[in-house]
Amino acid sequence: MLALVIAVIFGLGIGYFATQNITPITIQFADYVVEGVPLYAVILGSLLVGLFMAYLLYLARSVSSKLTTHGENHADTRMRQAVANLERRVDRLENENARLKVGQSSPLEYSDHHLQRAS
Repeated sequence: MLALVIAVIFGLGIGYFATQNITPITIQFADYVVEGVPLYAVILGSLLVGLFMAYLLYLARSVSSKLTTHGENHADTRMRQAVANLERRVDRLENENARLKVGQSSPLEYSDHHLQRAS
């Protein structure tokens, strides 16, 4: 509802502006000449072209930002997978290391040695 009210107010403003600037002008671009164009049409046309160009620049920036974010997310996923792989490898190596320590000493020597370290 608020957007409709704003659109009506904006439309009334454009209508008032158009009635005040009805002077016909001639537009010349290189060899092309257009005569009798109302001044308000030139001004509003320039405004619309500017808004369209700004929108195109916004779209380009938005696409660029999304591509950058997608690349960062992909790299983040790969890093998380690498960390998980390394953690699994560390666990395996710690288990193997504990198994080798137990295999080298008898259970009594290991428990005595373990108790001496704890105290």
